[in-house]
Amino acid sequence: MRRPEARFTIFLFALLLAALPRLCKAASIPTPQLIAKANQHLSQDQPDSALFVYKKAIQQAQQKRQKPLQLQAGLGLAEVYVYLGDYARAKDQLETCVTWAQRQNDRTQLLQTWLMWAEVEFAEGNLSESETLLKKLEKRVQPGQDQSALANAYNLWAKIYSQQGQSDPANAYLQKGKTLALQLPDKTLAIDLLTQLATNYKNQTGALIQAQAHLEELIALREKTKDQRNLIADHQELADLLQQTGDHPKAQLQLLKALLLAEAVRDTLQQMELLFSLAQGYLGQNQTSTAEVYLRRSLIMAMAKKNDYKIAEIKRLQGHNQAKMGNQQQALALYREALTGFERLGNALESGRTLVLFHQPAEAQKALIYFQKALEAKMANHEILGEVETRLELAKLQLELKDGRGALRSLQNCADLATQAGSRELLLASWNTLAQAHALQGNYSAAYTFSAQYQNLKDSIYNAEQTRIISEMNARFDNVALRDSLQQTEIARNRAELSQKNLLNYLLGGALLAGALIAFLLFQNYRSRSEQRLQAQQMAALEKQREADQLRSMINGEEQERKRIAQELHDGLGTLLATVKLQFNAVQNELPDIDALKSYQTADNLLDEACTEVRKISYNLMPAILQQYGLEYALQDLCEGINRSGRLEISFIPYGLEYTFDDQTAVSVYRIVQELVKNTLRHAEASELIVQLSAEDDLLNIVVEDNGKGFDPAEKLQNPGIGLQSIQSRLILLHGTMEIESNPGAGATFTIDIPLTPKNL
Repeated sequence: MRRPEARFTIFLFALLLAALPRLCKAASIPTPQLIAKANQHLSQDQPDSALFVYKKAIQQAQQKRQKPLQLQAGLGLAEVYVYLGDYARAKDQLETCVTWAQRQNDRTQLLQTWLMWAEVEFAEGNLSESETLLKKLEKRVQPGQDQSALANAYNLWAKIYSQQGQSDPANAYLQKGKTLALQLPDKTLAIDLLTQLATNYKNQTGALIQAQAHLEELIALREKTKDQRNLIADHQELADLLQQTGDHPKAQLQLLKALLLAEAVRDTLQQMELLFSLAQGYLGQNQTSTAEVYLRRSLIMAMAKKNDYKIAEIKRLQGHNQAKMGNQQQALALYREALTGFERLGNALESGRTLVLFHQPAEAQKALIYFQKALEAKMANHEILGEVETRLELAKLQLELKDGRGALRSLQNCADLATQAGSRELLLASWNTLAQAHALQGNYSAAYTFSAQYQNLKDSIYNAEQTRIISEMNARFDNVALRDSLQQTEIARNRAELSQKNLLNYLLGGALLAGALIAFLLFQNYRSRSEQRLQAQQMAALEKQREADQLRSMINGEEQERKRIAQELHDGLGTLLATVKLQFNAVQNELPDIDALKSYQTADNLLDEACTEVRKISYNLMPAILQQYGLEYALQDLCEGINRSGRLEISFIPYGLEYTFDDQTAVSVYRIVQELVKNTLRHAEASELIVQLSAEDDLLNIVVEDNGKGFDPAEKLQNPGIGLQSIQSRLILLHGTMEIESNPGAGATFTIDIPLTPKNL
């Protein structure tokens, strides 16, 4: 016989089964949630799941007459087909969406549909069909509205023209798209368009200045969006452009900015590469000492990462640096270390490049073998750029060995390959080396032809801005008045009857002109020096900032490590000790007579002491009260704890601490006071200590005063201990100052002022 409880359970289960269809119907997922779920599936690279849910959403929206949601789900379904590469179904679905949007008179969704359709046609290579759809879109755009759709349309339009090799209209559409995109809250599209503009102009002959301008605009935009990782690459790109235009100090400035960012995001790989690039730049400017500093730092990182290629590359550049300083033996030793590294890696090209630096006949012949081996490998792998680079290295060495015929053989098809690869730099190098090879063979006509080609291309690429400036200056001075003056001077010279008065007038005119030219040159020189001073100041400021950032990172890392250790002590060792204590007590309960054993009592006391010590260490490392209740309560607790110990009588006096400090500032102030109190306990032999904190007029004032034996402040500051160094480091970051007043036998007073700026709140 069933118990009453069992019968009641069966009854409830029957009721649940009866109500289940209704519950399921009531629990059907709303259409917006279905669309959101499908979007999520697609973003997580689950197209099959997204396809199923979008179809379900369309079906449900049709049943419930939710036309806007139906259109939204339909566009999502088209997007899935695009993702799967099923362009035929995507276009069918988009055609349906166009009909739905037109029936609903939904211009926004109609524009979005046409844009997606145009992208599909572009992906299939149907450029004219894509452009037709974009024209439709442009006509339906309302002034001041639909900015996003139109900006994206211009972006796609630019891609169409770029694919057709029409760079000018492509850039024009990118510019129009950028202007619209900058007005949007989301700057992602603007960043993309600026990146394309910078790249297009960089690859366009004589347009490096435009590329630089767009890169600078891109950097300013990324700084606003705080996109630090991409900023690193942008600064590097700008540095490369500046190197090409010959502005090496500004290039170094950009690399230094990139280094600061790499250090901020703790990207050690980028740091290593940037340090190496900075060293190259300083070496190019003959700043060998600075170059060596950066090379050493880069080498440390390369060794830590066990990057054998980079280690060899750095040592080779170190050798070059030592050679510049006149240390030939050190240079040769470093070259040999680099060569060993490249040979171990089996890198024939870099081995050959290193051997050339020895400037010894035997090594040169060995280098030729390496270059030939590298060339065969590049050709076998169809590496066009690598083949050109290797041919150039081989030809340059042959020229050093006075083998003009061999150099010409190595340079065969070099210029054509560089053109095919789209590398202007390698094309320049090819023409320049060809000119040298023909000159060595005595074929001066061919040498002149290649030299002229080299110079013309170099001027158009590297000196576009300089050419513009020179043209403006020529236009300024090559005017009618100047020509007339010169003609009159010529007439005066040929006419003996010219009066003395007119002659003097012409001389005066010439003097004024010369004075004007001298003044202009002096102004140019002054401006150049001013720019150099400004750049030096900027670099010094960046170096100072970099040091501050390094200091901040070190202190933050130290605090994080303290926090981690404190947590592990509390959760790990503390818990373990507590468990041991419980087991110990269990043994006591099982063996009542064990209390009589002296060893048991000793062990029990030691366990208690260990638990207390672990808690104390954990608290000192990272007091939980600081995180939970703030700075004032944490300092109050610190002082009360020392008072309870009986080692020192501390008076804690807070005043006006209603400010809310950020975590970093609060921790730093706590550590400063903690360190001063610790120093008093260890060294001062004091019986009383006053800790006073007050915040007033945007200034935090800390006064720590003891009645101890005192000391000589000058000596203390000249040879600061670890504790005082730690305080000084934290004060640098907080922009604070510290004064010390003390005399032997008269106690000591530490007065600290920290500005309560937004940085510290």
